[in-house]
Amino acid sequence: MKHIFHPTDLTTDGEVAFLHALRLAVAARGNLTVMHVSPADKDFERSLPKARRTLAAWGLLADGADTAGLRALGVGVKKIMAEGPDPVEACLNYLDRHPSDLIVLATHQRGGRMVWGPRPVAEPLARGAGGATLLFPAGRGGFLDPSSGEVRLQRMLVPVGDGREASSSVEAAVAMARVLQLEALEFVVLHIGEDDAYPHVVEVGRAGWKWTRMERSGPVVQGILDVAGSISADLIVMTTHGHDGFLDALRGSTTERVLRQAPCPLLSISSE
Repeated sequence: MKHIFHPTDLTTDGEVAFLHALRLAVAARGNLTVMHVSPADKDFERSLPKARRTLAAWGLLADGADTAGLRALGVGVKKIMAEGPDPVEACLNYLDRHPSDLIVLATHQRGGRMVWGPRPVAEPLARGAGGATLLFPAGRGGFLDPSSGEVRLQRMLVPVGDGREASSSVEAAVAMARVLQLEALEFVVLHIGEDDAYPHVVEVGRAGWKWTRMERSGPVVQGILDVAGSISADLIVMTTHGHDGFLDALRGSTTERVLRQAPCPLLSISSE
C-alpha cells in the first residue's frame, strides 16, 4: 500500500474518505495523491483537504507547516487539480500513468446507482486501481475518529463465494488489518449458499484476532446486508467479478448492490 489515490469532489462525504486515505498513508508510510477534477478552469486549490493541518490536529506534526515532521512520518502528499468534463476518465488516465495500490473515495447514490461525478464509479475505478478500492457510501461515516485519527475498526465482514474469491477477500482483509496494526479484531467470514459449499479459508492466527464463520441461505445481497447490520460491521471486504450477466448489467454487480445500502465502508477487490 505504497501509493494511495484519493479522488475528491470536495464534499463533506469526500472529507470522510480523505481522512481515511491520509490515515492509511501514515500507517503504511506511503504516498497519497489527492486529485480534484473540474469541468472548468477554476481555482479550487484552497478547497482541497489539508493534510499537514489534519496531521497536526491528530498530534502527529508540530503544526501545519511542519514539512520536516511529514518527512519523518515517511508520508508523501501530492495534490492535483485537473480540468475536464469527466472526472472518472481523468482519474483513469492518471492511473494509467501512475498505478495505485488503493483508491479511497466517497460515492453517492443517483438513479439507483453508486456514482462519483456523472458516471458509475465503483467498477471502472476499481479496475484502474489494479484491484483495490475503499468506498465510503455518502452519509455512512467510517471507522476513524476524525478529531484524533484513532482507528476504531473492530469487526470486518468478509462475504465469500468460491475458493479463489474467498482467498482474495480474506487476504485483503488481513492486509488491511496489518497495515492499520489492529490488535483487537474480529473477522466474520460469511458464506451464503449450500452448507457443503463453504470454501476453505486460511485463518491467520494472531493474538487479539478472532475468526467467526457464518452460513446463511437466501438472496446474497440481502443476506450480506442483514449480517452487516446485525454484527455492526465496521468494514465489508468483497471480491467483485464485474457484471456477470444480463441482470447484473441492469442492476449492477453484487458488490455495487451491497454498497448502495451498506451501513459501513466497503473494500472492493477486483478479480480481473
